[in-house]
Amino acid sequence: MTTPHDPYNQQGGGSQQQPGGYPQQPQQGHPQQPGYPPQAPPLSQGELARPARPKSVDTAFMLWMVGAGVGILSSIISFITVQAIYDELLKDVDPSLRGSVPSPGYGGAIFSLILSAVWILIVFQMRNGANWARIVLAVLGGIGVIGGLVGLLSFGVLFSIGFFGVIQALLSLVSLAVTIGALIFMFKPDANHYFKAS
Repeated sequence: MTTPHDPYNQQGGGSQQQPGGYPQQPQQGHPQQPGYPPQAPPLSQGELARPARPKSVDTAFMLWMVGAGVGILSSIISFITVQAIYDELLKDVDPSLRGSVPSPGYGGAIFSLILSAVWILIVFQMRNGANWARIVLAVLGGIGVIGGLVGLLSFGVLFSIGFFGVIQALLSLVSLAVTIGALIFMFKPDANHYFKAS
C-alpha cells in the first residue's frame, strides 16, 4: 500500500524500482523471469541414443542361432534317415499295399534348410531391436514348440532305426529346449524396454 511520502511504494516489499519511480527491468539471461516456468534441462546424448542392448536379448539371439544350427544339422541328417524311417514305418504294412504308399520325399528337408536361412536373417533383425522380428520369432517359435512336443511321439521310430535316428531325436530335444529358452529371454522386462525404445 502506498503512503503520501512513498507514492511508488519504494520502501515496501513490492517490485524494485529505479530512481525516478519506474519499475526495474529484468536483467537479460536471468534464469527465472517472473511469469515463466524454469526451462527443462537439455537431453543428454545417452537419452537421445538407442538404449544399450540388454543381456537377455543377446542370450535370446545366441539361443536362436543355436536353434538354427540344430535345424540345419537336423535337415542334413534327415536326408540320411528319411529312407530308413520310411522302411521302418512300412514294415508292418501288407506287401501288396506297399506299392500304393508314396515314396519318401526330400522336399521337407530342403524346405527346412531354406527356412533356416530366412530364420537367421530375422534373428539378426530381432537383435537390432526390430519388434516385428520378435513377433515373427514368437509366432514361429510357438509353432515350433508345439511341433516339437508332438514330435516326441515319434521317438520310438527314430530310436529303432539306429545311430542317426538317435542323433535326430536328441537334436529335436535340444531344439525344443533352446526355442523355449529363447522365447523366455526375448520377453523379459529389460528386453521389452529395449524393443519399445528401439
